[in-house]
Amino acid sequence: MMTDHGSNLCTPAKVNEQIDNVQNKEVDEEIEVQSEELDTNIRRSTRERTQTDRMLAYQREESHKAERKLMHAYEKWKAEARKARSQLKLDISESELASLIDSLEREKDSVMNAYIRVRSYVTPPTDMRRKIDACDAVTKDIVKIAYERISGVDGGFDNETVKGHLRELLERDYARSVYGSTVSRISSKSSTPISQPSLNSILMAKRIEAAAELAAKEAEYATVIEEREQREKLRLLEEKQRKELEAQKGEFERLQAMKEVRAARARLEVYDKEETVDTVNQDEGLQQPVSPPTHKPVYLSSVNPTPNISSQSPNADVSQLAQAVQDSITLNRLPMPEPTVFSGDPIHFIEWKASFQSLIDKRHISSGDKLYYLKKYVTGPALKVLDGIFYRNDEEAYKDAWKRLLDRYGQPFIIQRAFREKLACWPKIQSKDSVGLRNFSDFLNSCKDAMPHVKGLEILNDCEENRKLVSKLPDWAAARWNRQTTQTLSETQDFPTFQEFAHFMSVEAEVACNPVTSFHALHVSEPNKEKNYFKVSKPKANVFHTKTVTQHDNSKPTGKVNKPCLFCQNGEHQIHECSKFSARSLEERRQFVKDTRLCYGCLRLGHSAKDCRSRHCCNTCKGRHPTCLHDDSFNRKVRSSSAQSPENVHEGVATMSLSVESGCTPVNTSMIVPVWLSTHKDPVSEKLVYALLDTQSDSVFIECAVCKSLKVDSCSVTLKLTTLVGKDSLMSSERISGLRVRGFNSSLIIDLPPAYTKECIPVDHAHIPTMETASHWKHLATLADKIPPLQNCEVGLLIGYNCSRALAPREVILGTENEPYAVRTDLGWSIIGPSLTHFESQSSAAMCHRVSIKEIPAVTPTDVIKVLESDFKDTEGHTKVTSQEDIIFLRKLEENIRLNKDSHLEMPLPFRKRPYLPDNKPLAVIRLQHLKRRLMRDQEYREHYVTFMEEVIEKGNAEQVFEEGREGERWYIPHHGVYHSKKPGKLRIVFDCSARYKGTSLNDHLLTGPDLMNSLTGILLRFRQYPVALMCDVEKMFHQFHVDHADRDYLRFLWWRNGDFNSQPQTFRMTVHLFGASSSPGCANYGLKHLAREGERLYPLGSQFIMQDFYMDDGVSSIESTEKAIKLAEEARQLCALGSLRLHKFVSNDKEVLKTIPPSECAVDVTAVDLALTDQPLERALGIYWSLEQDNFKFRITVKDQPATRRGILSIVASLFDPLGFLAPFVLKGKAILQEMCRSGMGWDDNLPADLQSAWEHWKADLVNLEKIEVPRCIVPSGFGRIIRREIHHFSDASMSGYGQCSYLRLENEQGDISCSLLMAKSRVAPLKITTIPRLELAAAVVSVAVNDMLKEEMNLADAEAFFWTDSQVVLGYINNEARRFHTFVANRVQRIHRTTTPQQWRYICSDENPADYASRGLSVNNLVTSNWFRGPKVLWEKQIPPPMEISKQLPIGDPEVKKVQSLNTQTVQYSCLSDRLTKLSSWSKAIQAVARVIRRVRKDKSHNHSTLAERNDAQCIIIKDLQKQTYAEEITLLRKGKQLPRSNRLYNLDTFVDQDGLLKVGGRLCEASIPNAVKYPVILPKEHQLTKLLIADCHEKMAHQGKGMTINEIRSRGFWITGVNRTVASFVRQCVRCRKLRGPTEEQKMANLPSERIEPSPPFTYSGMDVFGPFITCKGRKSNKRYGLLFTCFCCRAIHIEMLDDMSTDAFINGLRCFIAIRGAVHQIRCDQGSNFIGARNELTKAMEEIDTNRLVTFLAEKQCDFVFNAPHSSHTGGVWERQIRTVRSVLRSTLSQSSGRLDDSSLRTFFYEAMSIVNSRPLTVDSLTDPSSPEPLTPNHLLTLKPTQALPPPGKFVREDVYARKRWRHVQYLAEQFWGRWHKEYVSNITTRQCWHTPRRNMQVGDIVLEKAVDLPRNEWRLARIIEAVTDKDGLVRRVKIQFGDRNLGKDGKRPHKPSVVERPVQKLVLLMEAA
Repeated sequence: MMTDHGSNLCTPAKVNEQIDNVQNKEVDEEIEVQSEELDTNIRRSTRERTQTDRMLAYQREESHKAERKLMHAYEKWKAEARKARSQLKLDISESELASLIDSLEREKDSVMNAYIRVRSYVTPPTDMRRKIDACDAVTKDIVKIAYERISGVDGGFDNETVKGHLRELLERDYARSVYGSTVSRISSKSSTPISQPSLNSILMAKRIEAAAELAAKEAEYATVIEEREQREKLRLLEEKQRKELEAQKGEFERLQAMKEVRAARARLEVYDKEETVDTVNQDEGLQQPVSPPTHKPVYLSSVNPTPNISSQSPNADVSQLAQAVQDSITLNRLPMPEPTVFSGDPIHFIEWKASFQSLIDKRHISSGDKLYYLKKYVTGPALKVLDGIFYRNDEEAYKDAWKRLLDRYGQPFIIQRAFREKLACWPKIQSKDSVGLRNFSDFLNSCKDAMPHVKGLEILNDCEENRKLVSKLPDWAAARWNRQTTQTLSETQDFPTFQEFAHFMSVEAEVACNPVTSFHALHVSEPNKEKNYFKVSKPKANVFHTKTVTQHDNSKPTGKVNKPCLFCQNGEHQIHECSKFSARSLEERRQFVKDTRLCYGCLRLGHSAKDCRSRHCCNTCKGRHPTCLHDDSFNRKVRSSSAQSPENVHEGVATMSLSVESGCTPVNTSMIVPVWLSTHKDPVSEKLVYALLDTQSDSVFIECAVCKSLKVDSCSVTLKLTTLVGKDSLMSSERISGLRVRGFNSSLIIDLPPAYTKECIPVDHAHIPTMETASHWKHLATLADKIPPLQNCEVGLLIGYNCSRALAPREVILGTENEPYAVRTDLGWSIIGPSLTHFESQSSAAMCHRVSIKEIPAVTPTDVIKVLESDFKDTEGHTKVTSQEDIIFLRKLEENIRLNKDSHLEMPLPFRKRPYLPDNKPLAVIRLQHLKRRLMRDQEYREHYVTFMEEVIEKGNAEQVFEEGREGERWYIPHHGVYHSKKPGKLRIVFDCSARYKGTSLNDHLLTGPDLMNSLTGILLRFRQYPVALMCDVEKMFHQFHVDHADRDYLRFLWWRNGDFNSQPQTFRMTVHLFGASSSPGCANYGLKHLAREGERLYPLGSQFIMQDFYMDDGVSSIESTEKAIKLAEEARQLCALGSLRLHKFVSNDKEVLKTIPPSECAVDVTAVDLALTDQPLERALGIYWSLEQDNFKFRITVKDQPATRRGILSIVASLFDPLGFLAPFVLKGKAILQEMCRSGMGWDDNLPADLQSAWEHWKADLVNLEKIEVPRCIVPSGFGRIIRREIHHFSDASMSGYGQCSYLRLENEQGDISCSLLMAKSRVAPLKITTIPRLELAAAVVSVAVNDMLKEEMNLADAEAFFWTDSQVVLGYINNEARRFHTFVANRVQRIHRTTTPQQWRYICSDENPADYASRGLSVNNLVTSNWFRGPKVLWEKQIPPPMEISKQLPIGDPEVKKVQSLNTQTVQYSCLSDRLTKLSSWSKAIQAVARVIRRVRKDKSHNHSTLAERNDAQCIIIKDLQKQTYAEEITLLRKGKQLPRSNRLYNLDTFVDQDGLLKVGGRLCEASIPNAVKYPVILPKEHQLTKLLIADCHEKMAHQGKGMTINEIRSRGFWITGVNRTVASFVRQCVRCRKLRGPTEEQKMANLPSERIEPSPPFTYSGMDVFGPFITCKGRKSNKRYGLLFTCFCCRAIHIEMLDDMSTDAFINGLRCFIAIRGAVHQIRCDQGSNFIGARNELTKAMEEIDTNRLVTFLAEKQCDFVFNAPHSSHTGGVWERQIRTVRSVLRSTLSQSSGRLDDSSLRTFFYEAMSIVNSRPLTVDSLTDPSSPEPLTPNHLLTLKPTQALPPPGKFVREDVYARKRWRHVQYLAEQFWGRWHKEYVSNITTRQCWHTPRRNMQVGDIVLEKAVDLPRNEWRLARIIEAVTDKDGLVRRVKIQFGDRNLGKDGKRPHKPSVVERPVQKLVLLMEAA
């Protein structure tokens, strides 16, 4: 786009780089010259010093002295050098040689010290530096020769050899000036151009020109078309607004008529009531006459006469009634009392409530009317409280509204808090502020009156509260109250109450405001008497031509709240509009302004006139002061001047001013008419103002005071004004819409376009035409009655020609020559021309203004937010694009650059096309005169300016011109000087190449060229690569590149020769590229790189240094070794010398490098400090502080005193120059505060809110701690050795507050040592728009990828392997997933990541170890120093980085970023009927609604109302008919033919028929029933169709998901007959998710097979189950204890063992297990339920079991070679083996304990346990043979227990009967055991093979099923929803246990779930299936 300073292309990347350049430049210029070292014992002052004039003069004097001393020392050294040369010719002794060396070096040191002294004041000239270099070189040569003589290298004195050495010394260039050699210096430099220019192609130039012209025409045509479309849209919009306005007007007139009708009806009701009362009084024979309340008769005597009916006349009642009616009418004529409007202030709630209830609530009107009135008299926040109430219109709504208001504002605590807060915030009253004292007294009385109604205000009686109030008083008032308080305490011993304090304040305020004797009244002077002489006012003619170009911005309309007048406290106007204030004398008005400390420019508080930015404009003299402060006695002298500005502004944005003085000028009138101004929102409230009808303005302006009185909404805009000298200024204004006007005596209303506010419209009242004006002229005399009289109002409106209707002339009355003429518009008559028939002799001034205004969009918070959220745009903004103009720029320089005779590179000015410019010398003359005035005022400025100019001319950078030059090819450039804020005394001359004249400027025609500068970040990164650092600077870089002779006339300027300002200015022209031209940076950069390319072969290191490591004129680099650094510095100097460029200010951390560089080329501080002994100073490396000795980066922050506003905060945050992101976590916190202010829409100068104040103060105070941070410059540690491996590791992270990344370089040497350091980091705030954490994490990952690409390119790390770390598994899933499609945001960024990285490079790191977490959340400086931010995480310092974890490619189900997979089929599907289309709908109602809409469209009905009942019935009929046609086509055909259905037909039994609508219905036998026909003859529907299912679902939902019967009944009642309805509905109900949730049974599965432990023979208790029961209360003395039973059940023989537990501790359990194992032998496995689910556990048992350490139990059993196995939680049925035994034991114990007497102790309980154990173990295992007398003894567990050995035995072997009679006892035992197991197999095992329940297998539950978990202790509707994530399959392939995951809706502040979803294991019997997995 085109800019004001040229037509350069401004891409976003270009703008950002220009901003960075400016910032870097400003940072570089912050380097201040350090003063000399003071005595170390003196404390250094941190105060910023400002040099005075005397100090500067002293410095200049000291500089001259230093220069004289230097020259004196140089001459002494020169004499000594000549003497030494003479002595060396002779054969002298070693002592004489040593003396010669000492004296010469001593004189040389004196010269060097004097030179350093000179450099501390000024920059030495070139010849002085050459002398110093010669001094240093000659001294070294002579000393070298002398040392060779001393060491005897020559072997003896050889006169010829010595003379040869001395002759070689004379032949050197630097020695000739010392020894006076006359050999002339022969220049070896060739003037041959480096490159020969090539011929330009004329054809190509013409093509380019033609293409440019074509593009311009196309753009112009497109603009015309767009403008035409916009005008048409505007016309349609205005037409729509006009219709809406007419409708509103009609509604208003209707309300007015209704109001009058209601008033008349109310008046009639009063009459009727009075008549009724009179009639009743007469009938009852009352003795008293009718007396209205407002009429009281007055008697002469003090005693009222006794009324006597007989003495009254017959017409007395009639007269009394007439008087009452008259009084009633009088009352009706009074204004209707209205309640106040309540806006939400609790202070006014009580009085508002009382007024509303008195005037409205007690009236006998409906609740709806009361609610309407309530809405009318409530506004602001109070109205928002009632949102939603007004949708209702009943008594409950009215009560609810009052309840809300009372709760919000009527609570006593709220009201008293409002009173107290207002008292606490009351400002301190000044000693002479009587008005403020009265206001404070009035509010105290309000508090006193409210105290009885608000009990909380009684706290004001407390003495502490009174002390706070007294602190608000002036000192004299506080002293008086102190005296009264002391007196009261001495008398009553009680502190005065608040009522007494309020009374005291009332008295004091009355005294202070006494109008006669108060301080204010005594110090006001007498009003001046008006002079009674006629004074002709000075007539002025003002013509305004205003052109406004509006650009819409996004500013929000802001409602304005009027502040009351500071003089009379009236809220309807301001003080400058106050009539009471204007009535006072001028002295009184000025005294009031002075006493109240108002601004004399705008009459507002808070600032003085010198800081006022919104001064008023006086309507009388047009001065910059309010009209009410105008002094008529002060007459300004009008200076005669006539000048025409030679400078115009392009595009019509211009300002022209003409001032003419004349001795005879008439008083003129203009088109100014009185109008009534109003708004569309409030057309009734009209404001009378004068309107200026200006035909030279295209905009409407309105005075600010008028705008405020209308109370309209506005939005802030900024207008750009251009002054006489071409300088732009900005003016704040407001844009308002919706204004309309009508004439003074007209009812025609004209709508105005959007208008702009202005403090005043400078029009003199004398220009307003009046009746007298018309009567003075014969041809206008008839208009005297038609022109309104002069009104008491201001000219508050200016209407331009964009409202042509208001300016259109309807009638014109012309006069003769030079006579005024009259024009009638729709707003009335106006007279234009002289208003008097004669001229006055008094001088007058006529002014003509032609002003053009351009509205520019304000910088809104949105603009700042857009910059902060650049990563959330789907555009690539970092790619450099070379435009066509850039190519032309490069071609022009490449073809025309050459080396001139002075060895300077010479280039032309890169014009777009050689321009033909106007002669702008008048502009240069005017600007030079302005400059001269300032030079004459400021001596120091003048001296610096002259010095700079003379130096420029002396060095040949400018030359004097005596020729006029060719017309059109010369241009004069204005210039001015600018001081650097950080370098006092240093002046820079700026040539204003953007100065415009006749619509053009020099910069408009110059090409800026491409951006040739190296990346600042890249230079700094390379600066950290190697140990040796080097930095230098090019001296005055721009002035080293010359301009072609043919283009120099475009660089002319005016100046006085030799600084003689009394002489005529001379014409000069620059010979070099200058500061201020838009092409100079591009030309200088191109020339520098061109020089480097030309010398690449001779100086490869120097060429590479200049090409890669130069940022404008600063060179910064790091080198591997000292030798290479020395060579690089030498090559760079020699290469720059080819183009006469001087490299100086060398700085290095290696002293050996600096020794090889001449001292004059080193930086001052480095020369003055011994590198080997003292600390190095801090240097600035491209804006970063670099400590030379420590070789690290530091931060020095100077916090400026900025206000806590958005502007001040942005200034401080942006001042932190940190291009590498070392301070990213700290800066993020400052950016977050700035973003929060932008979020709230605060203005640039609004104060920081209280909730952010603390955070800002902490952040600002933390800035000083930045000095603690030190970052090593070199990323390779000293002595690290050879590097064999380089790795770059990038970490990224995000949070709700921000996102960021950090990059580390990991190095490994040959010994395997590791080094890791921070390369760079980035941190950015999160966007204001709510964004998910995965998106923020992905944005951070993209930043890491971009940083990686930049690091590899800038640091040449292509061989380094890159790794990327993130703590977001979602992002890793996005990157590793190649099968899914993502939404645009994620897809674009994943594609960007895949472009330069692979998924194998991405790794996961936990959040606690991720250093990027600091960059995403922010960190204070102290925490930043102690963190691993600069070193990196521990994982990078390990010898071997652990391999990456496996990353799942499966994304979470329901990820919103994944696009839904859509399968597209190219097969064409033809719908045969309507019902097939409707199957896609989700409900029966939607299907009917869809068909009803289609029916309406078929009938060509375009309405959008809801479907009618008839339409829905028709739609249902069409749907059913189509469905039956598809399913029962044969049946319908037969029935229509009159045939019967065959017996085999499925509808045969239904006696079907087809009705008149074509529907197939059931005939049945209900013809005579008195029921609806729909039920009598239901419609037949098929059971299998989808529409039938939709109907069933609709009926089912209507029945609230009841059972099958109720659903079928609803279907039948609707008139539908579904074939097979029972089975169909039952199937649907079974599948209904809602019904499953309400009534669904838990799942079942076929009972599992018995485990092998129960059916295989094994010794007793080898496989056991364990459970606990109890507690049992035992007593020991008086103490009661709880004891528990530990039950073990043998799986094989069903035997039990019981141990008593003393408590439920883990130790007690282990003891019980030890006893059990000791008694019963070894155990292989023990099973039990999990934790608190033990059978028999009550609540206290459950709590006790939770405290048991199951891990200790498992460990103990493992030591015993025993497994401890848990059953699935809540699966009590799996432990039935031991659960049944507990009930048996309890039954035995209950019987046993009931027989025992007395209290139970521990031993008795243990005995009972053992007895119960014996009884249970004696029970038979089977009951089959109990009734058979011949059967053997029943098999019991005791049969085996009594034979069990101490150890587990193997299964018994084969024995014979004879073994019983053996003598060996063990053979007998074995025999009995074998008998037991044989019977056990036959009798027991065979009986447990059958299943008691769950006989058939059911559906296996699958992963993804949605279920409900059954909770016994919760109602069903609170059962938790879960999802199956794992199904455990048994050996038989059936699932009986699953793992489920519960959902969690809660999210943390960072958007993540605070807890991981819980996963538990449950049996299927505890789950209710809701939905099967897909």
